[in-house]
Amino acid sequence: MKIMVSVGTHEQPFQRLLDAVSSAMTARSEDEWVVQFGVGTWPDRSPAIHAAPYLDADAMDSWLEWADVLVSQSSPGNVFGALAAGTWPLVLGRSRVAGEHVDDHQIRFAASLETMGYATDVRRPERLQQVLRDEAARSRDDRATSIARATSTTAQHQAAFRNDVWSALGAST
Repeated sequence: MKIMVSVGTHEQPFQRLLDAVSSAMTARSEDEWVVQFGVGTWPDRSPAIHAAPYLDADAMDSWLEWADVLVSQSSPGNVFGALAAGTWPLVLGRSRVAGEHVDDHQIRFAASLETMGYATDVRRPERLQQVLRDEAARSRDDRATSIARATSTTAQHQAAFRNDVWSALGAST
């Protein structure tokens, strides 16, 4: 499986996710990996793994199109960018208690994304290996169906939101 990892550009590290990814790599040596690690510590400097602190927009888009799944912080940009590229998002919310964010909105967002069928919520770093095993067992057709359903629904929600905004502003769409 081709796996892209992104912790985003947040100023606080997301070391819990990076450590879980490093452990998963040991167990899943047959997979191909790309890791965007931000300000976190990334120990795995193998030439077989493409790792960088940050990726520009073009590189991010290219790697998302390459990947089967995205393992990521629970951020709208990463999730909807992955879906648009045909990649299924596996998300873990940053935690206030762990010092990864100012509050737990990403944890709540991850749960909502899974409920709405837009992503798989990893919930806890120690679940990542099982979530990856489950995802690897899915057929490409099943993954593609989930992505198509999610992108269709998000497009409908975007259109409804746009109409609501224009209506509130007194303009016609």
